[in-house]
Amino acid sequence: MRKFFISCLLLFLCACGGNVNTDITPTVTTTASALAEDDVRQDPVAFPSGEYENPFGDAGTRFTLTAAQQALFDSYSKDFNFDISLFKDASPVDVAQVFVECGIEGLWEGEYNLYYFETRRVAKADYKADFEKDLSTLDIRTRRDQANLVFPYLKDGVFVEESDGSGYIEFESMEQTSDYETLYKVKTKMNLKKVDGVWKIDQNNMFTSE
Repeated sequence: MRKFFISCLLLFLCACGGNVNTDITPTVTTTASALAEDDVRQDPVAFPSGEYENPFGDAGTRFTLTAAQQALFDSYSKDFNFDISLFKDASPVDVAQVFVECGIEGLWEGEYNLYYFETRRVAKADYKADFEKDLSTLDIRTRRDQANLVFPYLKDGVFVEESDGSGYIEFESMEQTSDYETLYKVKTKMNLKKVDGVWKIDQNNMFTSE
């Protein structure tokens, strides 16, 4: 059952272009790295309008933003500006919630700006290329269904600040058997680092679970 939960995290974050610390070494590609970062920007995302069936089933849980988080997301994503300075006074939970919403909406550049890369920086062009590859193979609408399963209680998470500008959000997530018949709550930690007064998602050590 733990394995199924980790698989859901991997699916969601592969769709978002991220990495999960589950004894898997993050892959840093170099194919498109030669492009100037300023030339690599977010394009509008077209959502399919055809028939769709939730492949995860309905767990009865929902990922939602608070009114303040929605306002922050709207300001951050407006005209694809993705201005990181908007998060100067934002709590780590608010940052994490907006980060997940960016993934749901296919806003890869919004995710990218909210990552702390440490020494294994991923080129912006490579991140975009990974997103476009995912988009060509996975229905983008599955992202919200995955978030409804993995992150419904993230907004209620408790942030624990550690030393050296590190910290983690401890929150409950849903674990589900592969036949979707049984649900469990499990404790998960999302790791963050503080950079220039802004909490960012630790891309190379994103999740740990108990």
